[in-house]
Amino acid sequence: MLNREIVNRIRHIFLHPRPHVSMTTAAALLGWSHLQMRKAIARGEIDVMTTPLATWVWREELMSKALELWNLDVIEAALGDDAAGVLPAAIRTCELRARVPRYQAAMLEHMAQQEATTVSAILTRELEDVASAHLEELSSAISGFAAALEWPAVSDRDHIC
Repeated sequence: MLNREIVNRIRHIFLHPRPHVSMTTAAALLGWSHLQMRKAIARGEIDVMTTPLATWVWREELMSKALELWNLDVIEAALGDDAAGVLPAAIRTCELRARVPRYQAAMLEHMAQQEATTVSAILTRELEDVASAHLEELSSAISGFAAALEWPAVSDRDHIC
């Protein structure tokens, strides 16, 4: 069962109708302190827009960080029925069944236990590396492949409100 606070934070990040939130709100949604947020911005890990009113964090930046913080299946579960309207079809999870040698299954279970995550999360991370390594070939062979890897792509940021 998902923690209600995390579900609410994920839902706010992915379902927020505006293109940005304040830096303070962004920190709270990610579960960061104000100092952690400032350091991430200083390191260039998060792009912001500063106006006379506030420092704004783009929704896409929050979504990218959310994908780093929580497994995609957790995000999908938190979004529930709203996931289909927010996550592109290519990003949505599906069940994959494969027969692998037992040592590989044991390896994946061990790695997941060591990282306090799931086998799905370990496989997803490793497959992202494969996808990146073969981006050019796979992009020409699979429609929408590059867009799926780039999601959440930066949208039109000319409109602050």
